[in-house]
Amino acid sequence: MLSHGKNLQSAGVHITECRSQPNQFMADEITCVIANPKGERELIMVVDDEGLVTLLVERVLTTEGYRVITASSGPQALAIYKKMRDYVDLVILDYKMPGMDGFALYNELRLVNPEIPAVLTSGFVDQEQLEMMLSKGLRGFIPKPLTQEKLLLKLRAIFDSMKGKKTTGTDLGSLSRPA
Repeated sequence: MLSHGKNLQSAGVHITECRSQPNQFMADEITCVIANPKGERELIMVVDDEGLVTLLVERVLTTEGYRVITASSGPQALAIYKKMRDYVDLVILDYKMPGMDGFALYNELRLVNPEIPAVLTSGFVDQEQLEMMLSKGLRGFIPKPLTQEKLLLKLRAIFDSMKGKKTTGTDLGSLSRPA
């Protein structure tokens, strides 16, 4: 995993913006925008086909100091993750997406990285599939509608549980900003 103080460009990864056409995803041609690239917290990939949800989650996370990459579909997320797997600390994925849903995407991401840290979000989820995903290592589930508090508390719990397993040297501190 990336040491969170390390500049991605100095690691040989140049990141500009995400570009792909619907149903035409070529990993070699995808470059990505990192929202809040100078943030001091983890790099999180947010995958949701609803642009407003993605934008709101990105804003909440960047306000809290996280760096964020977004994807609007399963194939796009998979292509980005294949290029960025060494830098992405957590993937937040939506369950209900057209084409490749969150269940299928999680299984594909696990082929790239069997220990991928991921959390699922949804307003509706098949309980049997959720249990199967949790048994395969999914880090958690956040029900929609998402709230800032639910999202940040869940992320805090996940990163705290991962703390002993990573050697990032990053002190996560409090997710809440002092008043």
